Amino acid sequence: MATPAVTALADQIGAAVTDAVRLHTQIGHHQGITPHQLSTPHPWLTRQVHTLVDTLRTGNGRLCPHIGPAPLVLYGAAWAPGHLVCPRCIAALRPDDTEDSTCDRCRRPATPIYAGMAQSGLLLLAYGLCRRCARRTGLGPTNLTHTRSTDSSTPNYR
Repeated sequence: MATPAVTALADQIGAAVTDAVRLHTQIGHHQGITPHQLSTPHPWLTRQVHTLVDTLRTGNGRLCPHIGPAPLVLYGAAWAPGHLVCPRCIAALRPDDTEDSTCDRCRRPATPIYAGMAQSGLLLLAYGLCRRCARRTGLGPTNLTHTRSTDSSTPNYR
């Protein structure tokens, strides 16, 4: 039988995951990007999540100061491995101009970059792919016409 503290933590985690799913769908819809659930593993995205977890596990990760013991939606980016932020600190993940025009998979400069986001539990992981990598991975928009959003009213950090 679970203790009240364990039950409360499980409820908080469940609420944070529900919030992550909602935000994932909302951000994807608003920015015109295809949201990807990692419940169906994709090899490249799975490697990105594992790299993030391994970096944090070894103590080499960077967390914003608002991340504590309470479960909340966490944001990460393929171009900033090992860096996790809370919703208030999304701007800390914004790439510089050079990084913003570099594919996160092949690391080549490219224009345009196709923005994407994956959700795994509490984590929302942003990435940007060149046309070639978007096609090869199947992670880009099906018609490859959507590029990154410049609408500053949404938490777009790519």
